This record gives sequence, structure tokens and C-alpha cells, in this order.
Amino acid sequence: MTKILELEKVTKNFSQAGQKIEIIKNADFVIKSSEFLSLIGPSGSGKTTILQICGMLDNPTSGAVIINGKNMAKANDELRTKVRKLNIGFIYQFHHLLPEFSALENVALPLLIQGVATIEAYKKAQETLNEVELGDRLDFKPSQLSGGQQQRVAIARAIVAKPKLILADEPTGNLDYELSKKIFELLQDLTKKHQIACLIVTHNLELAKKTDKILKIKNGIIE
Repeated sequence: MTKILELEKVTKNFSQAGQKIEIIKNADFVIKSSEFLSLIGPSGSGKTTILQICGMLDNPTSGAVIINGKNMAKANDELRTKVRKLNIGFIYQFHHLLPEFSALENVALPLLIQGVATIEAYKKAQETLNEVELGDRLDFKPSQLSGGQQQRVAIARAIVAKPKLILADEPTGNLDYELSKKIFELLQDLTKKHQIACLIVTHNLELAKKTDKILKIKNGIIE
């Protein structure tokens, strides 16, 4: 398997009232293609900060963030945006679908942003919605979908461009147990099928145990 994301001695510090606060301390881990990893830890332990650093939405104070063999920790905004757009898909606890757009339009959007021709973008969006069992809901807007269906649209949107990496922040946090399990298994199956690396933040230890590896963060230290 190919290394997709690698963090080397990553730290993240903040200053508060003249004091240095260490949020992340020397984080080291690797995610390879097709790997499905979970990140667990108490609230405020730095899980979301790690995810933002991995997705180049935040800069580390020090250390290397290597994506596809290139250290992006000190890259300029233009390069970071380009690499993120082509390589990373995001899924959040709240689906963040555009309310005025249909499921099909929401899923096609990342491809259209990449410059894919409209006909091709909509074709791939429909194929991906079929994969998440929403082929009969193409023209439905988010308000017409259940919570589980909305999250499946969000998963389809994240994988439609076949990114190298999916970063998921509590994607089942708003769902009941049975639905959480189904959404989790769907995401796991799709990332394996398309050989996408996935890092998922979760508070659900039972779901975390189903991943290839569990990363635990406590007091800014990843085990």
C-alpha cells in the first residue's frame, strides 16, 4: 500500500495570556491507501485540530505534513488549496449540504469545481449516489431527505472525485446507534473499494474497534 498521509513530529501551540499552550505534541503517524483509521480521545484533546492539520485547513507550529510524498506544512495557500481540492474529501458531523441544491447537484459540485465537464460530472455523481443506495433520490433536496440519507449524500460528495484521503469528523455523531453502524460500514466499504485512505474521528469506541488501527490522543499526545 502507498503512503498517502504522514505526520512527522507535528506540534501545535497557542498563546493565551502570555503562556504557551501545547495542543498537539510530536504527533507521528502514517495512513496508507485503503487503510481505515480511527482517532479517539476526550473532548478538547485535539482531535479536530489534528484533522484540520491533516486537511491543510490549519498549519502546524512545527513538523511535517506529507501528502503524496510532499511536505505541505509550509506550502503557500494556493498550493495547499490545489492539493486539497485534488486529494482530500471531507465529511462532517453536520452534512453541510447546500439546501437549495438537489442530491445530484450537491454530489456533482466537487467535480464541477475541478473543471470536469458538466455531463461527465453529473454522470459520475449519479453513479456515486447509486453506490450509497440513493439512486432514487437524485432530485431530492436535503430537506426532503432523512438524517441518514443526508449523511449518505455527504459521503457520496466526499468520494465522487476519488480522492486519495477522506477526513471524517464525527460523521455518525447525530445518528442513532443502528443508523450510525450502517453509515460507518458504508463509508468503510466504499473507501476500501476505491482504495481511499480514511481517518475518522469518533467517540464511539465500538465503531473505532472495527477500524484497521486506533489512534488515541490524550493531553496532545497520540498513541
